Amino acid sequence: MTLPRIPRHTRYAIVAREGTHVLRVEADHSYGNLMHRFAHDEEPGVSTRFLRWRWRVETMNMHTDITRRSGDDAPARVCVLFDLPLERLRSEDRFAVSMGRAAFDPDLPAATICYVWDSHLAPGTWLPNAFVARVMQLVLQRAPAREWKDERRDLRLDFAAAFPYESANGSFPGIAAVGVSADGDNTGARSLAFFGDVSLSAE
Repeated sequence: MTLPRIPRHTRYAIVAREGTHVLRVEADHSYGNLMHRFAHDEEPGVSTRFLRWRWRVETMNMHTDITRRSGDDAPARVCVLFDLPLERLRSEDRFAVSMGRAAFDPDLPAATICYVWDSHLAPGTWLPNAFVARVMQLVLQRAPAREWKDERRDLRLDFAAAFPYESANGSFPGIAAVGVSADGDNTGARSLAFFGDVSLSAE
């Protein structure tokens, strides 16, 4: 997934590394997300709550500042898009999502969590995306690190932390898509990262 106003796209490739195959993700003044959307007949059920993956950043973009639009880049992200009904949102959020769907994408999700590898913020930091408030970001790793990091996230707990109002009734929404990304369009910088398998499971 790309944006028409950004001509340079992040490059993705499957490569051999350390006896296995991994995803190579290179951003160079670029933008682009690699997404897997779930069809209705393959959408994970509500019991699917754990997300696992491994990643490493080989070349870090040290100019990022995800608190501001001008620095809103990351060398590595994993994002979960939730199939959240609009009626579970506050009225102002319903309006914003409806306008976004009409103007940009009819499938625009009402709630997204992105796990981020950042250059400055401390791991454990939650903050909204500088462009889209309905995208909540959680910093998991901080530069520098040229080694594999294993991650396991409880999506039910993270959804409750990111969207407490929408979680008030205790129900956990379905998952519309999972994706990985890297970008350098706002900072005009380059980064290089690798991802191992990304998987969803019930336990």
